[in-house]
Amino acid sequence: MLDMLELRTISGVTGVMGCLMALVMFFQRRSYPPSIHGLGHWTAAPLVAFASALLFTLRGMVPELLSLGLANALMFAGAALFLAGTYRFFEQPLSARAQALLWGIGLLILLFMRFFTGPYGWRVLFMGLLLGGVGAWHARIISRQPMQSFATRFTAIVLALSSTIILARAFSAPFMSPQEGLFTPSPMQVVYLLGLAFGTLLTSIGTVLMASEHLRQELERLVTRDSLTGALTRRALFTTGEAELARSRRQGRPLSVLMLDLDHFKQVNDQHGHVVGDRVLVDFVARAHAVLRRPAVLGRYGGEEFVALLPDTDAAQALAVAERIRASTCADPELPCCHVSIGVATARSQESLDALINRADAGLYQAKAQGRNQVVQQLAT
Repeated sequence: MLDMLELRTISGVTGVMGCLMALVMFFQRRSYPPSIHGLGHWTAAPLVAFASALLFTLRGMVPELLSLGLANALMFAGAALFLAGTYRFFEQPLSARAQALLWGIGLLILLFMRFFTGPYGWRVLFMGLLLGGVGAWHARIISRQPMQSFATRFTAIVLALSSTIILARAFSAPFMSPQEGLFTPSPMQVVYLLGLAFGTLLTSIGTVLMASEHLRQELERLVTRDSLTGALTRRALFTTGEAELARSRRQGRPLSVLMLDLDHFKQVNDQHGHVVGDRVLVDFVARAHAVLRRPAVLGRYGGEEFVALLPDTDAAQALAVAERIRASTCADPELPCCHVSIGVATARSQESLDALINRADAGLYQAKAQGRNQVVQQLAT
């Protein structure tokens, strides 16, 4: 009786953990920006797991339709909600076929548990394969993301371990005695119930970590990226430039700078309005990025002025890059044509970043004075 009570307690603790994590996710969802997707699904998932664990705990006290059929269906629904939330978080649409499959499996579980009267071990095998499969699917989606971090690796490992425990229990089902049940004391049942409890808790913690990491990246982007064009802010540009200049000195590699200014941009604003002017700026940055190759970066220096840092690029190469940018055309034919004047400078000796940019700026002014829409290189004096 003591062992039976302890297993019920583990099941109840699983539900409490799920409820608490749902509360954490609820407040996280309210405080986080709407640009972070999937939090609603991640909030609902542990809450559904709580309802499932509660019904499991009440087995023998409530009708089997609830403690067996609905409890298992809700457990699967919780896993499916976690999966759907992850798809939304990574902005990958869950196909209609996949959604129909998950709904169909949930209904199948409810019907199977309601009408199947065979050995308990077959139920264990049936549910274990389905839950373990969804967990493995979930772990695979996270582990295949191009940008990996501690949060994604942690969550993927938790899901993989949880799936392994569930599948191990499923494959042990043929060796179960006919009298065995969910709360029958056995090492496998204890490991399974503890795996569910900590799996739900740690998966929820993993989603909290992923959401927090995403928020940090969003805040870093706001600090380092211009909100309109996506180019580096002036502060981030100088930070990056100082680091690149120091690297070029250490390695004896060239570093060039382009100072770019859109010609007659004020007329665009005056004649077409600031909304069109903003679109012209965005279009220009897209044109420049299409020409620039990593590790080159583009920053907004102020207004319609931009600076491009070109590491490992000598004077001749910088001139060629500048000419390609100058010759590029608007991607949107509806936008007014706005040419660009460019000054080019290549770092020499112990020249500072400010001095290098000032030389590029002098080249820009010379290009403007010579009629605009041209590239001028300023040599070191």
